[in-house]
Amino acid sequence: MKKSKVVLAIVLAVVLLIAVWNVPTFSWFSRPHSQDGAQTVLGGENGAYSINAYNGYGVSLATYSSNDGVTYSDTATTNYNGSKIPNNNRKYFKTTLTNNSGSVQNVSLYARTLSIPTANNGTLALGVNGPTRSYHDYSALAVPTTYADRDVMRIYFEKDNSVSGWNGTEFYICWNESSSSGEALGSKGENGTYYKLTHVGGNNNPNQYYADIPKTATHAFFCVENWGTNNNGQPNWGQRSQELCNLATDGQSATSSVLFKITNNYKDGNTSSNHLVQAYTGITGNSINHYYRDIFVAYGDGNNTFDAALSNTTNIPTRTGYSANYIGTLKYYSGDTNVFTVNETTGVITPKNVNGTATLYTKSTGGSYPDEMQVETTVHVTSDPNYVFHDVPIVKNIQMDADETVDVYWYVINNSPTTALSYTIDEVYIGN
Repeated sequence: MKKSKVVLAIVLAVVLLIAVWNVPTFSWFSRPHSQDGAQTVLGGENGAYSINAYNGYGVSLATYSSNDGVTYSDTATTNYNGSKIPNNNRKYFKTTLTNNSGSVQNVSLYARTLSIPTANNGTLALGVNGPTRSYHDYSALAVPTTYADRDVMRIYFEKDNSVSGWNGTEFYICWNESSSSGEALGSKGENGTYYKLTHVGGNNNPNQYYADIPKTATHAFFCVENWGTNNNGQPNWGQRSQELCNLATDGQSATSSVLFKITNNYKDGNTSSNHLVQAYTGITGNSINHYYRDIFVAYGDGNNTFDAALSNTTNIPTRTGYSANYIGTLKYYSGDTNVFTVNETTGVITPKNVNGTATLYTKSTGGSYPDEMQVETTVHVTSDPNYVFHDVPIVKNIQMDADETVDVYWYVINNSPTTALSYTIDEVYIGN
C-alpha cells in the first residue's frame, strides 16, 4: 500500500511538469506581448474566431452636435453641456467611433461626469436612437421638487346634544352606496367597511366629527353604533343612517372653501320620514390640495436653504382650477432635526451637514372647525450642491469589425412641461 502511494506521487509529478512545459500562460512563465494588457482574447488569438475586448484600445471617437437631430456640424466638439434648454426640447449629438486596432472589438460609450445643478428645474433624460435604442430618466434628481394632489374631501357629522340616547355611541361612515333613496341601511356600503369618524377635538366641540373620503365618492352614509335607545342594548347600524349625496368637491372650490355637513333629524331613536341632509357652502375649513411630495436640497457650503411654504407659488405652482394651495394657517415641522430644520411659520428648510432623508410635516388649522389637516413630504439632503453621476453609459456593447466606423446617435432631453434645463458633461469616452 505504501509503495503504491509513492508510484502515484511520481505519476502526478510527471503530469504536472508536462503541463507546465506545454502551457505558456502558466503563472511563472512570461506572457507573449500579443496577450499582455492590451486585450483579452476569448477563444482564439488576434480575433481569429472570437471577439477581443480591448477596453477601447485602438478605437478613436469624434462627436458632432445638431439642433434638429438631422443635420450635424462638420467640426467635432468637446462641449457636451446644455444651458437653459427649453421645455420639451432636445440637444442632439452624433459620436463617430472608428476601430483602428485591426481586430474585432466590443466597446461601450460613456459620459465621464453628468452634473445637474440643484437649482435646476428641468427633468433630464438621456436617450440613444442608434445603433441601438435606449432611454434613461434622471428626473428623480434633476428636479428639486415633485408634487402631489390631495384628492379627498372632508365630510363633517354633527350630532344634536339635546337629543337623548347619544351617550355611548360611536359614529361611522361608508361611501359610494348606489342607492340615493335615503332609506335606512341594511348592509355595509360598497367600499365594504364602515370607518370610524374622527372627533374634531377640543372641549368646546363635543358633537363634531369628520372623515376624509375619496374625491370620487358620490354618496356618503353616516351611521351610529351602540345607539343607546330602543335597540335592546345591541349595535344597530341601520336604525340611524343618513345619506349625503351629489358630492362634487374635494373640500375647496376655486374661490372658496366648500365643506359638507350633515345634521341630525332623528328623535329618541325613532327614524324620521325626513332624512335631513345639508351641505353648507358657507363653512370655512382648513384645506391642503397641492403640496410637495419630494424636496431635494444640498447643504453645499452650509448656507443653502429651501423655501417649502405652500404659499410660495414661485417654488410650487398653484393647482389648476384652484385659487390657492391651501386654506387656513400653515405650520411646518421636521421629522428629524439631524437631517434638516424648518422654520415653523415660514417653512424655510435648512439642511444639516449629513446625507439622508427625513419627513417634513405641513399642517393646516383654522376655519369653522378646530381640526387639523396634515400632509407629509420627503426631504432629501445631499452634500454636493450639484447632483453628479459618474460613468454614465450612453450605449453599451457595440461590436465593431476591424476598420469599421459606427455612428452613435444620442441626445439629452428636457421633459419638463414648463421650465428650462441646464447640465454639464465633462467628457465622453470609450470603455469596455
